Amino acid sequence: MAYVLGGPNNEGDGFTTAISNFALRAMHESNGLVNFTNVVTPTQGQTFLVPNFAPITYQDYNANGTGGTYGTGNAVVQNPALGQGTITATPAVAQTAFDIFYGWTTSFTLAATLGAELGESFAEKVDQRVTEAFLDFKATVNNTYYATSADGFDRVLQLGAMEVVAAGTSPAGSTAGFTANSILELIRNVKQNFKVARMPGTPVIVLDSNGNANYTGETPAGQTGSSLTRLLAELTGGAVSQSGGSNLSALGNELLTSGKIESVYGCMVMFTTFLQSATRSVAGVASQPVLVGAYFGDSALFTVMKEGLQIKTGEVPGGLQIWLTGVGYFGSGVGDLRRGGAINIQQA
Repeated sequence: MAYVLGGPNNEGDGFTTAISNFALRAMHESNGLVNFTNVVTPTQGQTFLVPNFAPITYQDYNANGTGGTYGTGNAVVQNPALGQGTITATPAVAQTAFDIFYGWTTSFTLAATLGAELGESFAEKVDQRVTEAFLDFKATVNNTYYATSADGFDRVLQLGAMEVVAAGTSPAGSTAGFTANSILELIRNVKQNFKVARMPGTPVIVLDSNGNANYTGETPAGQTGSSLTRLLAELTGGAVSQSGGSNLSALGNELLTSGKIESVYGCMVMFTTFLQSATRSVAGVASQPVLVGAYFGDSALFTVMKEGLQIKTGEVPGGLQIWLTGVGYFGSGVGDLRRGGAINIQQA
């Protein structure tokens, strides 16, 4: 049944209003990567400034010691390096047009469809900006540390990148604790490195759900090469249930049902189709095609929302079409390189 939009009470506006309502509902119901970032408003213009401080640590004090900054005892005044990162919001638009006769005669189902499309694609665009921010993490393995602090222990400045190579291979250039040939090994490495950096909370791991059709390093043959299918094979291939342990088959079922796993080795594992491509060194071999995933904790990533989703409509000159535009102004970036790292997923 179709509704004829007209009448004395501006019933014709119901079509475009319905589009906006369904777009907002679709956006707010989305459960994407942006939910695991800190969503903030700009501190100035369209930018958000993130201060970074080097660690200030306690040393063991000896009042009778020497070498102190002010001559009494051994206490040394620390002069930490202060930095400030910048995350910039930029515009994103989606525009279409339809005949005015759609708005006059078509069921509200079309309005719901148009609105849902604009809302869902907006949420996807935000996630794409988040995955683009993964490229800002340190691109190479091994952590970078601050100079030894006053208490004599190193503090992480940048978390090193993890590497995922073809299943069943052990490349000569592998780096212990950073190179993995299985997804479960990768998760263990992430958890270990998160503890080395003394980061609180549970790390989130983001991997690819689509992989690369040219990637043939998988076993068994016929898999698409995605990290999702690799993890599923590892979980269901080791389907065991033991007292006091994890039921890996149940984890595989959770992965298939929800597309993520809330906790495996204390990490949340998520998958997306929006990982960015790059050319990086993997297992000591330079210039390899990779997809760049990430592992991160609280305050590692920020999403700057200058303006959220807005739906605008108007009449095209000539009066036979209505233009429909979704507009947003946002950006994502890394706020603290100590709290997250890249995952270089080998693709060839």
